[in-house]
Amino acid sequence: MPRQRNGQLPFVDIEYDPYNESHWADASRVADYAAHLPAGGTRVLDIGPGDGWPALPLAALDPDLVIVGVDASPLRASVCTKNAERLAIRNACFVAADAARLPFDDGSFDLVTAASSLEEADDANGVLREAARVLRPGGALRASYQDWRLGTPGWESVMLWSGGASLFYTYVRRIQDPPIERRYTVVIRAGGDAEDLFATAFVAMASGKRAYGETLLTPDLGVPLLESLIPHYQRCFLVEMRRWSTSELVDALRAVGFSKVRATVHPGEMGRHFAREALRAGTMRSIAPVFAAATASLGRAASALPGDAMVAAVR
Repeated sequence: MPRQRNGQLPFVDIEYDPYNESHWADASRVADYAAHLPAGGTRVLDIGPGDGWPALPLAALDPDLVIVGVDASPLRASVCTKNAERLAIRNACFVAADAARLPFDDGSFDLVTAASSLEEADDANGVLREAARVLRPGGALRASYQDWRLGTPGWESVMLWSGGASLFYTYVRRIQDPPIERRYTVVIRAGGDAEDLFATAFVAMASGKRAYGETLLTPDLGVPLLESLIPHYQRCFLVEMRRWSTSELVDALRAVGFSKVRATVHPGEMGRHFAREALRAGTMRSIAPVFAAATASLGRAASALPGDAMVAAVR
């Protein structure tokens, strides 16, 4: 993927907008990550930064921090580096490496962050072991993830995206039991009729109901669209991921040597709900000027509140 979230990643791609509730969610999460940095700590490892999140907004909070992002994809590391240069952030660097075999010394970081990346690794338990190894005694890990509580036996969604000379159709199937997510991606040759078909499908995708940042499957986005794309087909591939619950992740962290592991509320949801109520009440105009201070307070508060949506662990 040339860009994540369609180049609309708050702070990284676009400025924060206090009138957008998702921006409150993102900024509150960044503040929460920062709140887990142990006193006096300066070195942060971000596992799976994508396009530079939360690494880049964390780096922007304090120029004395040293942020290192590690991603298995050289493309992602390159995109992060370019984004850092564009934003003139000099205290963040990015390397391409397997998080289950980190190229760093024991005890070399004060904080490890991971935003929806631990469960996407080939060897998730290996990543947890490595996170524990590179943290100093008393160092902390803070992670968000997809807590697998679908509320239904399963459901289907679709994503359409582009990159280089290809178009991509991704069908996602999520299953509650066993807790599995399967992503089937069809690669389409760009150009000609395929471009027109995708343009029409994008309209349907944008207007459809959404979940997990994707559009729920509708007839217009299903088999008929795939059949019309067959003449432009190049290849396809499948990725299958085993998901976990919060309790399973807590147990896994304890098993690799973390001494204190706890589950908390989700700071992003706190920020989102706060903004939603302010927008409903018509009070956002008076709150918007203190967006930075408000999201920082929400993030700090969330870091201490017990819940079952995110995990924090101490080495």
